[in-house]
This record gives sequence, C-alpha cells and structure tokens, in this order.
Amino acid sequence: MDDDSQRSQAPPYGLPLPGMERRTVVTWGLLAINGAVWAAMELSGGSEDERVLLRFGAMFGPLIANGEYWRLFTAMFLHVGIMHLMFNGIGLLIFGRMLERVFGHYRFATIYVLAGLSGSIASYTFNPVVIGAGASGAIFGVLGALTAFFLLRRDVLGNVGRRYRSGLALIVLINLAFGFFIPGIDNWAHLGGLGGGLVLGFALSPHYRYEALDGGEDISTGSSGPTGPGFLARRVWVVAAVVVVLAAWTWLVTSDPSLEARAFAHVLQAERQYDEENYFDALEEAAEAINLDPTSGPAFFIRGKLNAAIDSTDQAASDLGRAMALGLDEPRRAEAVRILVSLGLRN
Repeated sequence: MDDDSQRSQAPPYGLPLPGMERRTVVTWGLLAINGAVWAAMELSGGSEDERVLLRFGAMFGPLIANGEYWRLFTAMFLHVGIMHLMFNGIGLLIFGRMLERVFGHYRFATIYVLAGLSGSIASYTFNPVVIGAGASGAIFGVLGALTAFFLLRRDVLGNVGRRYRSGLALIVLINLAFGFFIPGIDNWAHLGGLGGGLVLGFALSPHYRYEALDGGEDISTGSSGPTGPGFLARRVWVVAAVVVVLAAWTWLVTSDPSLEARAFAHVLQAERQYDEENYFDALEEAAEAINLDPTSGPAFFIRGKLNAAIDSTDQAASDLGRAMALGLDEPRRAEAVRILVSLGLRN
C-alpha cells in the first residue's frame, strides 16, 4: 500500500529508520573502486599530478568541449591526494550507507550516478578551464536525496526525522561555507550534485507505513513498495527525464567552445603525443593550436619542446622565447628556461 492516506499519524518519539538491516553492497563497491583508482594513479606518477589526473579521466573543459564527454563520469572516481580520498570516503561511508539502506540498492546507485553527473556538468559550466576530480558532487547528491526523504516522510518518522533533517541541513551549510572560503573546493559541483539529489530524492523516495501489534503498539516501519528494481521500473520516466535534461545541459554548454578552449585541447593532445615520442603528430597538434589561438603561450611552448627534441634548435629557441613573452605558468616557464639554456650549450 503506497497511498499516503493509509498511513497513521506518527508518534511524537518517531521510529527507527527503515531498512537498517539491509546490506550496503553498492556503497562498499564504490569505496573499493575509488580506492583502487587512487592507488593506480599513485603508481602511475601520483594522484596530484595534473597529467596523471587527465590521463585517468579528470574533467577539463577544453577536452570535454572537444568531445570527451565521458570525463564528466570518470572524474567522479578520481581523487587528488590521500586527504581528498579520505574525506569523500568518510562521507560516502556514512551517508551513502544510510541512503542505500533507506532507498535500496538500485535507487541509491541511480541517484549517486545522476547526481554526480549533475555536479560535474555544473562544475564544467562555471569552471570551464579547471581540472576537476572527486566524488563530492555525488555525495552532495546523496545528502540532497536524504533531505528530500526526511521532508517527505516527516509525518511517519516524527522527531527522529526532524533531527536528521536538521543535521543534514547543518552539514550541507557548513560544507558549502567551506567551499566559498577555502581555495580549491568546487562549490559548483557541490551545488549541482545537491540539486540533482533533491530532485531525484523527491521523485524516487520510498513510501513507509506503520505495522502494529494487535494491541495497537507501533513496533516498526514497513515499505509499502518493493526494494528491488520494480519500483525503479515504475519511475523510469523520472530517470529518463533527468537523463534528457543532463544531456541537453551538456550539449548547451559545449556546443560552441571558445577558440582558446579548442586551442588548449590541441595543446594537451600535443603533450600526450610528445610523452609517447610521436613528435611529428604532436607538431601537427601544436600547429593547429597556434592557428586557432596565436596568443597561446602553452601552444608555442609545446612546439618549442618538440622542435628541441628533433634538433630544430633555431625554431625551438624562437618558439620558446615567444611562449615566455606571451605568458606561461611557473612549471612551464621553468622548463622553457631549462631548454633554452640547454640549446645555448649545444651551440
């Protein structure tokens, strides 16, 4: 019975949360995946290395705009350093298990993935040239879905639900406040995930009613609907609608990337080809980047590195000098100086 009119009024003391006996296999699976990916990144050069992050699928606007949309998904399983992994892991362990127990495995997995994608797209929309990684958007989606559940079922859960609602609201506000004042925290991903989680939580929230003894004593809550995929199948239109909205949002923000973004995508492709010693393919990518954005310091820098690698020293010196004049970040600038000194010694 899932008609709200058939539920009795909650007692003032409320009842324990339903589903607490349910195993949380999806949560533990997600924790295992995040840990395994982090370990693989560490073995590949370090999870804080930008190139390793990009190689494993971190978000980066120019690459997404160039067609690598899968990064919106894969970035949810990457973490920058052990502390990042630990904080998100603790959040997933606490709140993910709670949501999985209350909503069931299938609904939890659906909310986690779609809310995570919502956070990724929001992050891309407002931070198009920042490398992004982490499960925080999905975890905020979990918080949003739990908040929706406790709002919808406040008449069943009584004071217990009220305490959970207050606690969740405080956690969300504190984390958002940290995001506004501490550099490096992607609040747009948090807000996007939270919004996605709220929408999905309201749409997919399970119904609960009381089961009482003959004497009238309330002893437990029971789900009025199945905990398996059947409920989700009946709400498939909700999931489909969210997927359509996310796809349209992605298309809208990536349909007309700037010349600067397109140029930087070619710079990154050139750097990949350089690492694999495909120098002539890399030169083509660098030339395309310069053609799209003649003021790109990184484009001239990678072409200078490539020309130095193939012993075209005069062209390398010209490109590196041009790159430094246009502007480079500190690591590229230091490497440009080192290469120029090396070229001078060769001559």
